[in-house]
Amino acid sequence: MYFFYRIGHWFVAILAMVGISTSAMAEPGVTDTEIVIGMFAPLSGPLVSYGIDPAGLAQLLYEQVNQKGGIHGRKIRVVMEDDKCQATPLVAAVKKLVTVDNVFILHGGSCTAPVTASQEFITREKVPLVMLVAAGDAGVFPPIRYMFGSFQGTQRVFAAALTEFAIKELKSKRLAVIVHDDEYGNASLATIKALVARAGIEIVAVERIPLNITDATAPMLNIRAAKPDAILSGAYPAPAALVTQKYGEYGMSATPMLLMEQGIPTASVFAKNVGDDSALRNFYHSWPYNDVGDDALRLKWNNMYKARYPGREPGGFMIVGVPSTVAIIAALEKIGRNLTREKFVEALETVDIKHEVMVGQIKFGPGRRDAVRDNVVIKFDGKTQKVMPGIYTWNGKDGN
Repeated sequence: MYFFYRIGHWFVAILAMVGISTSAMAEPGVTDTEIVIGMFAPLSGPLVSYGIDPAGLAQLLYEQVNQKGGIHGRKIRVVMEDDKCQATPLVAAVKKLVTVDNVFILHGGSCTAPVTASQEFITREKVPLVMLVAAGDAGVFPPIRYMFGSFQGTQRVFAAALTEFAIKELKSKRLAVIVHDDEYGNASLATIKALVARAGIEIVAVERIPLNITDATAPMLNIRAAKPDAILSGAYPAPAALVTQKYGEYGMSATPMLLMEQGIPTASVFAKNVGDDSALRNFYHSWPYNDVGDDALRLKWNNMYKARYPGREPGGFMIVGVPSTVAIIAALEKIGRNLTREKFVEALETVDIKHEVMVGQIKFGPGRRDAVRDNVVIKFDGKTQKVMPGIYTWNGKDGN
């Protein structure tokens, strides 16, 4: 026994002599001077607006931390991979970052379905994943120990905000709903039904559309025939543009159209894709950030981004890179020098931050993995956006 005891001490001494500390061996991606974070996002393909800008802003914030000396003496090093917002490339990127690059934690994912494809690996390897943009319900419900996300709100949050706005501010009594025929649509519809039932109003039409829809004629004709006094849309960008085009074409603009925020990542691009400002006369969308309606704040972050990436004009989803990054930084700072993945999870569970870019709190808990539950409603006429009064908070129950 004494022999092995002495061997252990000699081994530690040898490591110290060659400059390798025992703390560096304790956890992947952590040395005395460095914390390695594995990032992944769509850097190519049709959904790059969900990736390049948020990931770029996240890297900028990490660089600012490094310029101030790092976190407890350690600098952050980022290893980046392109996930294309597709399951197979995303899982491959995650596995490479964990097993080849030996990162401490993962920070990435802009599309929920591909991110959920990595859940089994993440859980088995016990490596924390903090989602960059992905906000879908499937990524955070039911809560999984090592996965944190929804830094703009889940479908339940979007649906709750717009439904409450339609009922309270627009005085709607007859609602029509158009959502995708998938789990995202299910979550949105369940939340809407719960709030509508409580308010004692009527859903006069429900249309379920596929993600790859190319013609919204039939569902929008059905909605027009139902004569609603407000329409709630949970479509993604391309289908949302098709729906809104038909809404304008069929002369329905006297009826408010309310779009959940995943359908309008950049307002100006959405208006261009719709191609008809008359279809946006009575148009609203949800949003969890303060960059709309606060020109000084928007310019501050845009200028910061453009100074770091000259010649690159930030899109509307650039700001989404902020909350997940500040949550990671806050958790790392709280832990101190003795970093472990388990301590990182425990620290994230205590995060409760009010940041200037958010309309509400960034908050987790032992049984909570969705960071944001507050949204505002924006009126958009194709050129300008106006923040409507009030913050709408999902109660954490409706839609379950």
